[in-house]
Amino acid sequence: MEIIPSEMVIHAWHHLLSSGYRRLTINIYQLSHNFCRLIRTTKTPIILKKNNLILLKTSSNRRFSMTENQSPRFMLMFTIGPVQSFIEAARKTEDLWMGSYILSYLVATAMEKVQSDGVEIIYPAIGTESPFKFWKKNFATPSFPNLFLAIGDGVKVSQDSLVERAGKAEDAAKSEFESMAKRVLDEAFKASLPWHGTYVQEIYNRQIPDFFDIYWVITEEKTEEEYGKWYARTAGNLAAIKNCRTFKQMSEFGRKCSLDGIREILHKKENESIDDAMEWWDDFAERKRQFCRPKEALCAVSLTKRMGMHYLKEHSKFSEEFGDDPPQFPSTSEVATAAFKEQLRCKCIVLGIYTDFVKEVKKLKDRNGNPADIPKISPLPKSSDFLQRENNIDGEWLYEETYNDSYLERYYNIDAKKEKTQIQIQTCKKLRSKLVEQLEGEPGKYYAAIALDGDNMGEKNREAKDKEEHAKRSNQLMKYANKVRRTVEEKHLGKLTYAGGDDLLALANLNDLLPILKKLRKRFPKFTRASAGVCIAHHKMPLTDVIRHARRMEKEAKKVDRKDALGIALYKHSGNVSQVVTKWEHKNSDGCKLNVIDIGKNLVNLLENDEISKRFLYTFRDAFAKLIGDDKNLMIELPSELVDKEFKRIIGRAYKTKGQELDKRSQRTVNQTLDIWTNFNTFTEYINFLEIITFISRESK
Repeated sequence: MEIIPSEMVIHAWHHLLSSGYRRLTINIYQLSHNFCRLIRTTKTPIILKKNNLILLKTSSNRRFSMTENQSPRFMLMFTIGPVQSFIEAARKTEDLWMGSYILSYLVATAMEKVQSDGVEIIYPAIGTESPFKFWKKNFATPSFPNLFLAIGDGVKVSQDSLVERAGKAEDAAKSEFESMAKRVLDEAFKASLPWHGTYVQEIYNRQIPDFFDIYWVITEEKTEEEYGKWYARTAGNLAAIKNCRTFKQMSEFGRKCSLDGIREILHKKENESIDDAMEWWDDFAERKRQFCRPKEALCAVSLTKRMGMHYLKEHSKFSEEFGDDPPQFPSTSEVATAAFKEQLRCKCIVLGIYTDFVKEVKKLKDRNGNPADIPKISPLPKSSDFLQRENNIDGEWLYEETYNDSYLERYYNIDAKKEKTQIQIQTCKKLRSKLVEQLEGEPGKYYAAIALDGDNMGEKNREAKDKEEHAKRSNQLMKYANKVRRTVEEKHLGKLTYAGGDDLLALANLNDLLPILKKLRKRFPKFTRASAGVCIAHHKMPLTDVIRHARRMEKEAKKVDRKDALGIALYKHSGNVSQVVTKWEHKNSDGCKLNVIDIGKNLVNLLENDEISKRFLYTFRDAFAKLIGDDKNLMIELPSELVDKEFKRIIGRAYKTKGQELDKRSQRTVNQTLDIWTNFNTFTEYINFLEIITFISRESK
């Protein structure tokens, strides 16, 4: 084979990047061969067509072979990002859900262009069904990860054909997002001057077309190459591309978006003042209160997320499913108050009071004398069999502080100083108080965000012997995602934000947090384990922060040796923070496994049944405060016998049945709680674990 001079390779490569390899006059095999020789000394990845990579088959001497196998196979790995920054830029739970939904929708769009006779989608496991037909079974839950993997049979599809399909998949995903954004802008600016030809279009052109980073690689299977090594090679090439991603400098001016804080807000005139730009947004918030809060202003990307439901209802492949009255994703307040509402299931009289309460709240008028914009809210799925959407109202109306004059004016445009409005507010407050009295307690104000991810998934995929085994594992993960939906939403008071493959994000009421965590871990496919991060937070804590802390605790859990761990952070409204990272299971002195969630549940039962005073934790903590001093990391220095005796002494004093010994069940819980304390990294972490469990028991309703 003729070797091309390096200068010619570099010149040709620049031409290749700018024009696409099909227009290159030089032989691609010669070019690739020489370029590989050139880059082996510089460690630079081979990049083809901007963000995409194609590696051709090599023989044992590392030279590219001109001879094809009788039955060559090609592996395509395709990914869309950014993921976390896009999803977590959220002020409402619907922002969170819509970010996940848009990503899943774009991945499904891309898969549809690749899938065909001769190309099998291995991950996610959708079989031979089209992506949208497969998704239609549970269309309301984002179900696809941001990456898919396909294998092409070289007998039925050539490498050139697979390259062409991958390119079309990339174009289709970007085009779909552009169409989504255009439809949203058309709807948003429908009541004012058209946005085309204004500065809005310039912002759109800057923010939308290149927002998503799409990367894909295609590698050909080597002769007698193990499947796991082929997969590892493909994944490594994809990682190399992402590390050398293309970068486009953008300048964003003026006020920044209320969601992401990065991009310029939409406004019609260049160089107009912030006050002038906000005039349109104030009017938009007045007209479309469900899409924009007062004083909010959004960029093109965030407005597409916020109004994404308009596109899904009118123009998507699921328009019929979403219908004219699509379900709304429950707010953090709705999740926090779900246990309070669940008590209405068996109390018909109290349910009647709640129905009257909802009717009275909906009678509130805005400052213009029109019915206040109080949206219908779907309850959590578990409660939907007795609590219909028409007879429900957002959980925040069950909190006394919601009836604050300034809050009502800011978020609902209600002038609470008007006499008639004051009378109506008092009627609502009286019914609220009656509900609290009948149900013997205020509704909960805290909820939990759960982020769970499989451990060592890349390594497990590399262990697959062939594509059949890989497909089998992918199928197990897809079945797990379906089980998760039933576990979180049908059996417990929770709501899935996203469930695709080995990764999930969910919101849960504190009453069901521990049972949900136990089942999520127990039902994970047996070929690996999973680690989770949890953030328990007040319903008014910024949602972006809550999700970020849940992800952070997940990462902390991933740092544990051999993983299979759990991280929990409790953020109290007062500002105090308690966090703990621990294995799901610990071994006691006898070598028996003790599940930390089971121990937590048993301890919660003791506290909730009022068998043990909730003050015991603080007494126990204070007893060792002087010994620990400022050394928060102290653990080994504390004698085990001292801790055991002091713990049992304090528990005995906290036992409500005076003069009696702890019963066997309670004693077993105490012993198990003591058995695990040396497994925590520090004594402070053990105290934090007990504090979190005590907090859950106190806030559960």
